[in-house]
Amino acid sequence: MTDATPHRAALAGLRVLEVGGGAAAAYCGRLLADAGAEVCSTALREPLRLAGIVRADDPVEQAYGHWLAAGKTLLPAMAQDAVQTLSRGFDLVLVGEASQCDAAALQPRVASVDLCWFGRWDPRHGWPGSDLVVQALNGMPHMVGPEDGPPLANGDRQATLVGGVTAYIAACAALLAEPAGTPRRLEVSIAEANLVLAEMHMYFFQRDGQPMRRWGINRFAPNSPVGIYPCREGWVGITVATPDQWRALCEALDLKTMAADEGLATRELRFGRLDEVEQGLCAALARRTATEWAAVGRDHRVPIVVVPDAEGILQHPVFGARASLGRLALPGGAVQVPRTPFGLTETPVPTHLAPARAMAVDHPAGPAQATATPAAVAHAPPLQGLTLVDFSMGWAGPLAARLLADLGATVVKIEAARYPDWWRGMNWTPEFIAERGYELSSIFCGMNRGKQGVSIDLTTAAGRQIALDLVRGADAVVENQAAGVMAKFGLDYAQLRAVRPDVVMASMSCFGTGNAWSGTRAYGSTLEQGSGLPSFTGTPGTPPTMTHLAHGDPVGGLYGCAGLLTALVHRRRHGQGQYVNISMVEAMLQFTTPALLAHQLVPAVPLRRGNRRGHAVPHGIYPAAGADQWLALEVADADGFAALCQLLGRSDWAQDPALRTLEGRREHEDAIDAAIAAWSRPQAPATAAATLRAAGIAAAPVLRADQLEADPDLAGADLFIDLVRAVSGPQRQVGPAIRQDGQRLGARSPAPLLGEHSQAALQAHAGIGPARFDALVAEGVIGLSPKPARNLV
Repeated sequence: MTDATPHRAALAGLRVLEVGGGAAAAYCGRLLADAGAEVCSTALREPLRLAGIVRADDPVEQAYGHWLAAGKTLLPAMAQDAVQTLSRGFDLVLVGEASQCDAAALQPRVASVDLCWFGRWDPRHGWPGSDLVVQALNGMPHMVGPEDGPPLANGDRQATLVGGVTAYIAACAALLAEPAGTPRRLEVSIAEANLVLAEMHMYFFQRDGQPMRRWGINRFAPNSPVGIYPCREGWVGITVATPDQWRALCEALDLKTMAADEGLATRELRFGRLDEVEQGLCAALARRTATEWAAVGRDHRVPIVVVPDAEGILQHPVFGARASLGRLALPGGAVQVPRTPFGLTETPVPTHLAPARAMAVDHPAGPAQATATPAAVAHAPPLQGLTLVDFSMGWAGPLAARLLADLGATVVKIEAARYPDWWRGMNWTPEFIAERGYELSSIFCGMNRGKQGVSIDLTTAAGRQIALDLVRGADAVVENQAAGVMAKFGLDYAQLRAVRPDVVMASMSCFGTGNAWSGTRAYGSTLEQGSGLPSFTGTPGTPPTMTHLAHGDPVGGLYGCAGLLTALVHRRRHGQGQYVNISMVEAMLQFTTPALLAHQLVPAVPLRRGNRRGHAVPHGIYPAAGADQWLALEVADADGFAALCQLLGRSDWAQDPALRTLEGRREHEDAIDAAIAAWSRPQAPATAAATLRAAGIAAAPVLRADQLEADPDLAGADLFIDLVRAVSGPQRQVGPAIRQDGQRLGARSPAPLLGEHSQAALQAHAGIGPARFDALVAEGVIGLSPKPARNLV
């Protein structure tokens, strides 16, 4: 605690009505309940309450339903008009993607948040949705798995978790907005929310023009080494991004020959000899355990982490010290599950998840608003008037800050001429600087739109004072520097709080601050590796399998934004700032929930099943006509399987009573998969998917990330933001998955050039006039061109 004021839950006193079903909306409601809101759940009809949540009659599905319902009050099902009346007594209403509820008719005091698989503005609206379909359409599975296929989908439930936390961000933004006479109408597309995972790859394609492809398990060109490798005991994840890190890795593993080999000096050269590189790594790693090598990595500042299995997660020393796992009460006993990873130090979320409780139908609705529906108004962006100082670099921190800019906040991005954002470039040669290569990074531009760029040397006393002056006039700060860096600059939370007592500061690091592993050097790949998620991906006999080059960055950015906004809502309501200690590995840990439940409840069931899932048979990715073309489909119930049988010409299967059960289909899964592959192989994937959807079956072609920018469905959904920036020129960027009052939110100014807004922003936010500004430039405190002191090779 930072003062003597007793903490209260961040959202205590707020009332939320959740209209189920849908797992994304239920997860958003769970996050709101964990943050302290009173969440009441209902449905238009009782069967809809658990639609998309409990998808089969098995203990893991039932437990997942309990996890999503924890802390909520369950109201009886009621008709649309009763829900409309009830909504007037709530601050927020969540409308689930499977609810069949008319969100526009509801009248909460602040806002409604309406979730759907595909937005009502999207040409794909009405498609059957599922995690697998969303993943196929965002391009990520295409890059994962064996070179000859099939591609590997991400784990189950991931798409709905991303949709749910995005809806939570929208809800918190609405709670921070200036009060309005009518409720804000916020809409979130789950499919669009998941495109945050694909942004980096889209921008890489804009940069390189190279189509995406699979290179094999745990291989992501041209990065090397980035993967998961066996040790004497256990597995480690390793990521090397810079020349300094390669040299440090060779020193740590005693690979003197490799260190001296100029043919391995760059990541591109190493990728060309990856078999040789990985053979050398595995031979060295066999000398020690994974735990020992992770300690060596911390000592040498190389991103090396243990890749835990399910039991390793449950027994993890840092997860235990941080209470990263909570206890969920189930009818048969308690289990451990990932805790909501908001990192709130003054208003922590609970570590014990209380089961949902039922309440009778006469639950009071609270004070009613006027019966008549008010006329629609055009609300200002919800975060207009809020100011954030952004000390972050790379992807996760800048994404969290960009989301605030997209929602209307003023974001002042701090860089330094001697240490610019690392996504501007890694190798700062004189030629790179002379050609202004640091202004051409498409991914830097994508992550930093809508921000004001200020260049300050924070190692100087004057630079530190400017930063403090900026914070004095701000509401919040975000940073993702290495452990100890902000304190070294004199800008840690205690020092910022001295100039702005109610400031909210979010620190985003791999394992969080203040623990034995806080100094772990990390990238987005490290976060996926360290979460243990790869232990549940792929098939037996293969290494734990990564599903993304930098999975932890966009996921960490979403949860970092959510934690920051939660603290800001508490500050708005109670006047108290706080330190938000985000562990981005804990954000990735959310995705392990189904596997952890399975490990504790049905330990005999294998956790690595390729593209198969326990709730649906068939469920997979199948070959289609053309080189490396694939089709994703899943059948949710017996009626869907009967429809599939008609397409396959297998009326005998349709008439077999055993195959009308999930268990019966599971016993014949190999034969069913083979029949689907024979049917799909001669067809174009989009054609086959359309045929399946017409029969009511969830299906989609497996797209490549480089195809997304030209996807006519995404263009028809008005998703993209087209910006023109000095030096780098035009760029098409992915807009936020949040609409307000029917209009897509999103910042419309391009990412700043290095120091572009220094004079104007420092005058506006720190009171620095022209003469003082010129003097600071002359002293080198403010730099308008790079003079990097790192990675010169």
